[in-house]
Amino acid sequence: MAIRGGLNGRSRRSLPEREPTGDDVSEPDIDSINHVGIVARDLAATSARYEALGFTLTPFSPHSGAWKPGEPVQRLGSGNRCVMFGRNYLEILANEDAAQPSARLEGYLRHHQGGHIICFNSENLPSVERRITDSGLKTSGVLPLQREIDTPEGVRTAKFERAQFAPDESPEGYIQAARHLTPQYIYQPRYTGHENGCTELSSGYVVVDDLRRFRERYEVYTGLRPRLEEGAAIFDFALCSRLVLMDTARALRDLPGTLYPPLPGIAAVGFRCPDVPAQAQRLRARRIPFATTAEGRLVVPAEEASGIAVVFEPLEKR
Repeated sequence: MAIRGGLNGRSRRSLPEREPTGDDVSEPDIDSINHVGIVARDLAATSARYEALGFTLTPFSPHSGAWKPGEPVQRLGSGNRCVMFGRNYLEILANEDAAQPSARLEGYLRHHQGGHIICFNSENLPSVERRITDSGLKTSGVLPLQREIDTPEGVRTAKFERAQFAPDESPEGYIQAARHLTPQYIYQPRYTGHENGCTELSSGYVVVDDLRRFRERYEVYTGLRPRLEEGAAIFDFALCSRLVLMDTARALRDLPGTLYPPLPGIAAVGFRCPDVPAQAQRLRARRIPFATTAEGRLVVPAEEASGIAVVFEPLEKR
């Protein structure tokens, strides 16, 4: 973690200018943030902290997948526990076996512990991939992913399709879209109720060092035009959730009292909280520090939540 600082030096280039087309007014092929992924050094400690924040976590689930189209699915050495809601979730990733760590996760952790993944939801991945490649950016192609899930009927295999965006040109993290092929195994009602009452992963916050450049990039990624506010570009999705790109001045206002990852970086994740005063009381009782913004959001600093700030957002905030 670094305080309001940045590690640059990863490859970048400008997007080509493009004129608005019919695609700009068609039905969006991305409808939400499906999940934000954080990478943790100590899964047990991170799990205990998120349970103290009032969340229910799923059991550990190991990952299998392929890194290139056409390659066989194999164990990836990583797995997750998740904070589930009815339509999206927070993913906490860690090594499956500390004695044989995942090279991918170890690379993330060398950079920082915390937010590394934003995954958008799409029911039309070919459309998303075509849109992005037409803009001049690369994708990974559509790749398979699966993991074993404990269900009331026994262990089942949850399957997904995913496509990573601009793999070599996304310094802020692993940005992708995914389609759930077996959503019934992922969104199990027994895991979507939480002591803190939260109902949705409502926001992903990315602090950037060049707001215009990243805004233009995410217009391509999402196929949407954002709302523009002072120091921020806000992408509101049709199904649920929003993505907030912000400069450091806006981050100081909206995410007070927290450390930030090296810029650009995924700095915070927000949750829709129907009773913010009760959650504030819960945090005080458990001696978990937080700040309160002028808009009534509670911000648990990143250093108290395994490297990403956790924001409890009132229901009326979107």
